Formats: sequence, structure tokens, C-alpha cells
Amino acid sequence: MRHLHIHVLSPDLHAPALRHRRHYNSFATPFFIDLADFPLAPDDPRRRAGSMGYLARDLVCWRCGASFGNRFQRLKEHLADEFEAWRRL
Repeated sequence: MRHLHIHVLSPDLHAPALRHRRHYNSFATPFFIDLADFPLAPDDPRRRAGSMGYLARDLVCWRCGASFGNRFQRLKEHLADEFEAWRRL
């Protein structure tokens, strides 16, 4: 079996460690493969995630779908607001 890299994370994606656009997109796009999807089929396109451009996509809020283009700081501010609203549910 090849090396398996696993992250355990909360769905809010609101954290001080989230410092770069590629970090957010690695967890908020199909680049992130859910553990339930393992093992991937040999022909699954997610095996070639680098060629799919997931990390370069526009930033989109995981919760409401608002698009932030490449404005990462604005997304972070929005995620903080979303986190507070989500936490109150």
C-alpha cells in the first residue's frame, strides 16, 4: 500500500493554521478525498488531482457558496462570520 496522508478536520475550515489559498482549496474542492471514497478506482480522475487545477480555483465559501475570487483575506473574514453563525445553530 502506498503512503496514505490523512487529515482530521472540522467542516467549518475556520482556523489560524489556514494561511494560504491552496490550503483552503485542498480541503474545499474535490482535491480533498473523503476517507469513505478509499480506495480510489484506478480510473478515478481524482488520482490526477494536480492536473485538475483544484488548488488554483476561485475561493468559494463551503457553507453559502459565496465566491471570493482570489481574495483569501476576505474569505477568511467571511469564514469567521460563518463560523459564528454556524456555532449558534
